[in-house]
Amino acid sequence: MRSKAGRAALLGVACAALTLTACESGASGDGKGKGKDDERANGKLLSQSLQLFKDAPSVRVSYQMTEGSEVRVEVSSDRQNNCHVVAENEAFRFDVERGGRAWMRWSDAYLDMGSAGADGAQANKELRGKWLELSHDSKIRKNMAERCALTDMRKLADQMTGPHRGAYRDAEVTEQGERLIPLRQGDQGNSVTTYVQADGKPYPRKLVMDTPKVASVPVDVRFLAYGEPVAVEPPKDSQTVRSARIEALAEKNLALGLTGS
Repeated sequence: MRSKAGRAALLGVACAALTLTACESGASGDGKGKGKDDERANGKLLSQSLQLFKDAPSVRVSYQMTEGSEVRVEVSSDRQNNCHVVAENEAFRFDVERGGRAWMRWSDAYLDMGSAGADGAQANKELRGKWLELSHDSKIRKNMAERCALTDMRKLADQMTGPHRGAYRDAEVTEQGERLIPLRQGDQGNSVTTYVQADGKPYPRKLVMDTPKVASVPVDVRFLAYGEPVAVEPPKDSQTVRSARIEALAEKNLALGLTGS
């Protein structure tokens, strides 16, 4: 059961999207006049906000699993390389302890969907109600480790705050009782917009990539929390499967595009 969209349909579109919007908009911050002064000031606020994200001791974010999907994945990670990746409705869960041992678990419903053929049925039987301990070179582990590191998100943050990067400030909005300032790079309908807290430190709370030339539907990332503890408790031995054969079956039948194919 694999998805060819994979990560590229999520945060992987971000860098291309930002390059496109920068070329097609005037928010470069290198002009003159009050409008350009405002763009530079907004760009400075955006840089401050994204730096708070990059400097946070831990962060919890969520985003769509694949382009156009309503299913979201939530990632919690800290500077000690502890991490949880949880799909909506607990379809799957990945845990890594201080960048070392790592485990993956799938829901019964998900296992049933991936149980076609003898290999799928075997994976279903062996992993039902169990955690699979992943080898260091596991393809699934490597992909999930990139999710934990928020690699694409950090690359995007770096590009958004480069020299002479400005931003437009759109009308303030309130979401879940929190006042947010939208800082947009690009033109309406072809933009990357970061929503930052209006009160207190300007942490980013949401990022929306609305770039039809890159992704057919808007892609959004929600920054749910900063500084939360990310505690990983290894599963009990009785709940753990350690098998290269079963790991290979999982990569074949349950990877959902996480093996890069």
